[in-house]
Amino acid sequence: MLLGKIGTLLNRLKSFLYPIIAIIMSLIVGAILIILIGQNPREAYGILFQESLLNYYGFANTLTKTSPLLLASLGILIALKGGQFNIGGEGQIYLGALGSTLVGLFVNNIPSFLHIFLALLAGFIGGALWGIISGYLKAYRGINEVITTLLLNYIAINLISYLVHHPLAEPNAPSAYSPLIAQSAKLPIILPKTLAHAGIFVGIFAIIVVGILLQKTIIGYEIEIVGLNPKAATYAGISVSKTILLVMALSGGLCGLAGATEVMGLKYRLFENFSPGYGFNAIAIAFLSRGNVIGVFITSLFFGALLSGANVMQRSAEVPVTIVAVIQGLTLLFIGISSQIKKN
Repeated sequence: MLLGKIGTLLNRLKSFLYPIIAIIMSLIVGAILIILIGQNPREAYGILFQESLLNYYGFANTLTKTSPLLLASLGILIALKGGQFNIGGEGQIYLGALGSTLVGLFVNNIPSFLHIFLALLAGFIGGALWGIISGYLKAYRGINEVITTLLLNYIAINLISYLVHHPLAEPNAPSAYSPLIAQSAKLPIILPKTLAHAGIFVGIFAIIVVGILLQKTIIGYEIEIVGLNPKAATYAGISVSKTILLVMALSGGLCGLAGATEVMGLKYRLFENFSPGYGFNAIAIAFLSRGNVIGVFITSLFFGALLSGANVMQRSAEVPVTIVAVIQGLTLLFIGISSQIKKN
């Protein structure tokens, strides 16, 4: 019994240790690249993390960027738990943003708390409907979800582009965007005189819900069994097809919430190409967290800090922002290497 508990504890420690090692290795390689371009990595990293985590306005910016990353990463994580590889988070973010925008524009004269709830719900539903398309095609038509989620990204992005140019366009606007959503649908600012909004609390609440769902419920157990061995799940009486539909709906819904919080907390309207690639960054974060919801929060915060401090690092230390993209890619590479080491 004691040995079993020790083994479980060691496995949990490893689940946190591998991502930390991957992050450290990526920062080391990033430091080498900074040296090669003739700059001081200590100075560059000092500026990067001091401005993004220790500076009041920089930390607020970090929280703003962490919110969509956190929600989208949880969505990708649920898909992975169910054995599905959802790379359509970007498209689901756009459909979630559309759902919340429609509620923010066309639902009026209701209390703010209800308006916010309905707009978030619409965002979740928008992303879920987009995710369930791929789930249906996988469960009942045998079409690989990697292909369908990838292609649906382009459809979603171009759909939003059409809408903000035509039906939802702000009259006489200098660029493509919708009118402002109602004041009652906007998420409150949590740090005065900054852009940091309550979307981070939506993400934290989602972490709690997803953690309980995956670890404490029958649905979570069924998702894990289907993800590990669909044949064994069928033998145990679990409907693999329905579980895939559920997993992709939940995955898309959480990504949709990421888009909703962007509109409701930051943009206040629907823009063309408003996401800088949160859905794709979420894939790296979900892999880096190794199936742990707390790991998703830590890694999302790390990626948020990188994105927040990149421009300051470029201005102050003359290190190009592309170094941050390289560090993100290296982090994913090293977590992949650590996964292979663990298997061997």
